[in-house]
Amino acid sequence: MNEPRDRYRIFGGPGSPYSHKMRAVMRYRRIPHDWVIMLGGWDGTGQTDKLRRFGKQMLPIVQFPDGTPWTDSTPIIHELEKRHPDSRSVLPLTPATRFLARLIEDFADEWLPLPLLAFRWTPEEDIAFCARRQMHGWLGAVGEDELSAGMARFTERQQKLRTIVGASNPAVMPMFIDHYAAVLDVLEAGLSRQLFLFGERPSIADFGLYGMLSQFVIDPTPSRILRERAVRLFQWTQYVDDLSGHEGTWSVAAVNETVRALVMLAGRTLLPMMVGVSDAVARNQQPASYEVEGVRITGFGRPEVARCWLWLKQMFAELPYGDRQILRPLLEVSGFWTALAFAPGEAERVPAFGMT
Repeated sequence: MNEPRDRYRIFGGPGSPYSHKMRAVMRYRRIPHDWVIMLGGWDGTGQTDKLRRFGKQMLPIVQFPDGTPWTDSTPIIHELEKRHPDSRSVLPLTPATRFLARLIEDFADEWLPLPLLAFRWTPEEDIAFCARRQMHGWLGAVGEDELSAGMARFTERQQKLRTIVGASNPAVMPMFIDHYAAVLDVLEAGLSRQLFLFGERPSIADFGLYGMLSQFVIDPTPSRILRERAVRLFQWTQYVDDLSGHEGTWSVAAVNETVRALVMLAGRTLLPMMVGVSDAVARNQQPASYEVEGVRITGFGRPEVARCWLWLKQMFAELPYGDRQILRPLLEVSGFWTALAFAPGEAERVPAFGMT
């Protein structure tokens, strides 16, 4: 398992947004890698020995050239910046824009999975399609009985996960649809002005959004909505899948109309989720409960969400004064300015930022 290689290996999942995000980053940065779907590595309820040998619970698992496996896409992307500093960075030029890029990436990575789970595992059409597609992706060429058994196991597991994170309450679906449509509208309008959020080259935020969109464009319900109202975005998602031949420059503006609109949407969704989940984790009191757009969401307070919130607070605290002042009007109106300040004793318990 740990034999030295001259390439990275991305062990991904056919329906994993983070796997496709990681592959797109590697392709854009022209970092030599192999994309591996470990057939038989997942049986519908969890990893088999083919993946369990890595000792990791999340996907993708990125095996570095020295043979060491790592997970957690955001720290991996930052580690690759250190190891490949001259190879097409995905971190914007200034501290202010790098902070906004991370905030939007967190919006994609931490908030958008909730509507993704609700869309995939609530409507019957989506359940049937997503279970069959993903389990065929994992199992390969198997007979109908084996595929159907895997689909049943996977559906049961994913619907439990949907409930655990608070996305199974029927009252949340209209809010998820409305908010998803709002995200599509913002991104679609932005593509009439420039190709990426911070200029004509992609940032970590663009890749975070791409990871989720790589699945939204496939699954029946979100794909139908996207094709009806965001055709530019549909094609953008196809383009971002492989940007190895793309060239472009960063914009000099810290905040543009699209970035502003996304931060405002994050203030209505990501922010209450981060605060509610982090509070539950800090108090060691489950479940977490918070309101988004007047709808109560109750689910397990995931420690990884609380960790991301502390990392974002740390990044905010380390911003130079001038960059903080550039961001202040937007962060105030979106609700983030006050919320990002460390509570007493909170700075001392920020976990180290790194791969797991």
